[in-house]
Amino acid sequence: MRVLTCDIRIGDKRFSAVHSVTVKRSVYALGATASIKVPVTAVLRQADLPATRVETAQAVAVGDRVEIYLGYNGRNRLEFRGYVKALNLCTPLEILCEDEFWQCRRRNVTSSGTTTLAALLAKCGLEVGYAEGLTLANYAVPDKPVSSVLANLTKKYGLSVFFDLAGRVYACRPEKVVGDAVNYELRYNVIHDDKLQYLNKKDLKVQIKAVCFKKDGTQVEAKKGTEGGQARTLYFYDVRDIQELAVLAQNELERETADGYDGCITTFLEPYAAPGMVAHLVDPVYKDRSGTYYITAVTTTFGTGGGRRTVEIGTAV
Repeated sequence: MRVLTCDIRIGDKRFSAVHSVTVKRSVYALGATASIKVPVTAVLRQADLPATRVETAQAVAVGDRVEIYLGYNGRNRLEFRGYVKALNLCTPLEILCEDEFWQCRRRNVTSSGTTTLAALLAKCGLEVGYAEGLTLANYAVPDKPVSSVLANLTKKYGLSVFFDLAGRVYACRPEKVVGDAVNYELRYNVIHDDKLQYLNKKDLKVQIKAVCFKKDGTQVEAKKGTEGGQARTLYFYDVRDIQELAVLAQNELERETADGYDGCITTFLEPYAAPGMVAHLVDPVYKDRSGTYYITAVTTTFGTGGGRRTVEIGTAV
């Protein structure tokens, strides 16, 4: 029998029971978030001290470090690491949390001239997990919050910027970061697949606009597909020439118009899944529809209703 268990660490306090937890992570979101709902009064454990019953709103403060571990039968896995962002003083008490992006709101950076993406991120005080080899020509930052700088990078250069559980930042095309694989069999370890569609895309009219930022800071573009069709803009970094960019645009067009799944599935906490992993989807009834897809976002819920993951399926890999 599998029994849901948790270990919630906030500052030097620990919760082994909560009303509910929701964790949202995505390769397209600057910051991952978590919501923890706990009783207004609870028994809290502190290191080297006996358990005591206290008012939770008095025991938790904005800025406290947060770690959320969830699982079955005490085999808990890290799902979120960050900081307390705010307290919603309702019943039950809701503790709103944000990952390393919370720190980015609290410090400013100033920069000018031409720099690289990795150097700018380092100047922002961030540990870089992966950054595109992108030159930022005449990129001026007049004493702005780091959070504003990261938002501008997503808007101006089409980068996906997100953090991993270790607090490292990634600024790249999401598909550059590929993690472990997770296996799903529809109607076996998938609870709901009613929001998952298998699309026949051969007649879909799509136009891919590929934009490349080269190392010298210049920009080139290439287009492939049907003029006037559904438009998608994709960004590349340091492609050699317009011919290579056109090939990449054609490859993306073929991926966009290939038959495959689109949408999301709902599963239990196990198997584990996180954004950046790949999902092997198998349909034992329609075996020809099986394929491998990039996971773009995962919403994890935990509480009296059970433990669930909503896994969003991206493009085929």
